[in-house]
Amino acid sequence: MHIVTLVKIVPDLEQIAFDPTTRAMRRPDTDLYLNPFDARAAIVAPTLVRAGDTSAIVSMGPPAARGPLVGGLAMGSDRAVLVSDRALAGSDTFVTSKVLAAALRPMAPDVILTGRWSTDSSTGQVPSQLAELMGLSMVNGARRIERRGSNGLEVLGETEEGWGRYEVTTPCLVTVGEKIVKMRFPPPEARMEAESKPLDVWGIGDLGLTPEDVGFAGSPTVVKALRNAEPDRAKLVFDFGPMPERIRAAGAKIRDLLARSRTLPRPCRAPPRSLSPTGEVLVFVAGPEGGIDPESLPLLSEVLRLPEPLHSSAVGFGPLTEEDRHRLARAGASSAYWATANRGWRSPEALVPMVGDLLGERMQGPGALFSSTTWARELAGRISTRMGLGLTGDAVSLSWDPASGLVLGKPSFGGGLIAEVVSKHRPSLATIRPGSFELGRFERDAADVRWMPVPLKETPRRLRRIESGVERDPRYGDLNSARTVVGIGMGIGGADHVSEVLDTIRPLGAALGASRKVVDSGWVPPQLQIGLTGKSIAPDLYIGLGISGQMNHLVGVKRARVTVGINPKASEPVFSRVDVGVVGDWREVLGPLVKALCAPEAEGPRGPFSLERFT
Repeated sequence: MHIVTLVKIVPDLEQIAFDPTTRAMRRPDTDLYLNPFDARAAIVAPTLVRAGDTSAIVSMGPPAARGPLVGGLAMGSDRAVLVSDRALAGSDTFVTSKVLAAALRPMAPDVILTGRWSTDSSTGQVPSQLAELMGLSMVNGARRIERRGSNGLEVLGETEEGWGRYEVTTPCLVTVGEKIVKMRFPPPEARMEAESKPLDVWGIGDLGLTPEDVGFAGSPTVVKALRNAEPDRAKLVFDFGPMPERIRAAGAKIRDLLARSRTLPRPCRAPPRSLSPTGEVLVFVAGPEGGIDPESLPLLSEVLRLPEPLHSSAVGFGPLTEEDRHRLARAGASSAYWATANRGWRSPEALVPMVGDLLGERMQGPGALFSSTTWARELAGRISTRMGLGLTGDAVSLSWDPASGLVLGKPSFGGGLIAEVVSKHRPSLATIRPGSFELGRFERDAADVRWMPVPLKETPRRLRRIESGVERDPRYGDLNSARTVVGIGMGIGGADHVSEVLDTIRPLGAALGASRKVVDSGWVPPQLQIGLTGKSIAPDLYIGLGISGQMNHLVGVKRARVTVGINPKASEPVFSRVDVGVVGDWREVLGPLVKALCAPEAEGPRGPFSLERFT
């Protein structure tokens, strides 16, 4: 068996800049690092090697990537290949996948391992696009990988709700999650040994590619503009005076801001649409078990908020109840393309023919949208490479330009900037981060929707889900629906304090969220992660404890009505990015602040701090 690990060499986020002319990242040639998610894959790969097997590590990057790549070799692989060429500058994920596929095909790997994300882009698109180009089955977010026989693996992988256990036949691709192994660095002697291992450098000519195939010329997506993603917040900081007075004033200001920002959502009439084929936007709304994924419904609504001629059509499979049909209508669907099928899990690979055929038949429309869940992201990546279409990953905004088509806003530069991305060809594809848009409540019912059956072509299965489970501690609450969320950062002091936080916030009825570092440290499950590589949420109130205030976390709470930061260091950036800040230790501030918010003057008609009076 030949095992190949794909790694990306990334710069320190603080050193990344954007070229104002090309609107592409300028990556420095120094201070480059092995992406920590890929490093875990490089650690795992040698554990799968048996007698007679071979292993390699492959990367695409600048010449300066050679040093970090040797560090990856020191983790145990036999050889390394670096694809490096000036013509590759400006390549999007589609081109990156095409280049990697060209490098990998002659190597004939049985297993490809890689990380789920890279720290500099966080789209997670390349693995699925590469899997489709090479005709591979794929498992995401592996926590454990075991060999089964001569050509099989059993993989325990992460899902949005918990875990799944899969059997997959090689050749295959597996992305690894943070929990698969603790990050560790090779000893100096391993590094010295790695210096003598083969490391080949290939240019695009060695792969049979031309400059027109790669870089800006070959990429189907283009960054049209960049804009600041800094939140527009009140930035009121209580940092002096007796702590009880700070907390009392902060509580009063929070209640005032909530009252002044209240909204009154009511059903509204759907704007008239001509249902022109040139304005149809397909929205994939099904989950892996069929039916409706609730987090995808706001995508239908957002399309209706755009001007004529756009209208949204739902796409899915599995049984639908009458209430499901009404939900699609109220969310904004004008049409529904639905495959009648028994409920049951299906891999994204199995759905590519159905969705691909729909897009192929409707090339007049501007594009298709997918929720940015692990499962739907893989489907979108496979569709984009199958059809040679541009894919924008993890977008948080959507607009319409008659000349350019759909304009997708994607957080970049650690969340500090929004890159407005368009596709050179139509239809364009995008995954939308859950929580980015509001669910509409349009005055429509199932009779207003055109229902069109489509075939679901079953494909031979090389990937089988054996079992799955949900990891949901009821103490954590539901981030998707909670009206108050408390986010914890490394500043709370350790995993032992999580229970203390939960006990303290119980009167608020709050859900618990976390930064990526907290999740990576294993203090809470991955499902609680908020930010650039986690969830986007829209509660009435968000309170961050021990959060430093980096944009890669706060981009996930951009739609919160009121945000609060509690941190003992007045110099932390969180205080310039929230509505209300209290300088102090969270153990001193949180309990009294909860009491202040739940005091009689904060009561609503349904009990302490129900927030009912604010909505």
